[in-house]
Amino acid sequence: MERVCFLLVSELAERADVPLATVKYYLREGLLPAGETTGPRRAEYDARHLRRLRVLRLLREVGEVQVTSLRQIVDALDDDDLPVHDAMARIADVITARPDPGEQDPASLAMVDELFSVMGWDDIRPESVDRLRLASLVSALNGPGPLGASVEVLTFYAGVADHLARTEISLVDHSVERSRLLEDMVTGSVVYGQVFELLRQLGHEHHHARVVGSSTEESPVVPAG
Repeated sequence: MERVCFLLVSELAERADVPLATVKYYLREGLLPAGETTGPRRAEYDARHLRRLRVLRLLREVGEVQVTSLRQIVDALDDDDLPVHDAMARIADVITARPDPGEQDPASLAMVDELFSVMGWDDIRPESVDRLRLASLVSALNGPGPLGASVEVLTFYAGVADHLARTEISLVDHSVERSRLLEDMVTGSVVYGQVFELLRQLGHEHHHARVVGSSTEESPVVPAG
């Protein structure tokens, strides 16, 4: 591993572009491993610390992960006895800033599980927080108002998501050390999740402008009188 020698905590904060007070907080809370003591009030940090600090920054600033959730993420990252897949499942439950799913509508949960069956997603945990959140969204869609959700509609979105997820997982380099593998997967999920959402919104802007423009060209305004 590349080593950054004689890097003081202030230099570590500067390189990671994280406030010094935040770095010290992460060190106190054990979210960032302690440095190697090299003298009174002096510690040495390396590339591992710099990488973890950048991961924490992305989780907070891009993923808007709550500080209280960082502990669960770091515990999963650093538990060498926890299989990688199990670690990612635990992290997935806390990585988003979405609200608690609350009480679940049995009909909406049944629709979600039917969707999983149609998609062949038979490895989804029943206790997955994202499963419960999806059911909450289905409940909202099928409540009063013009929107609605069905297995057919959800299958379309799941098909797009399945293609994206399958491709992303295929690109993961499982040959790297466990900590780096998990950090790459976590930060990739957070950052590229935001990239995808922004691209989707930009696509809406582009295609809606085309639709509006086409309607205007086909239906010119006729002056009154």
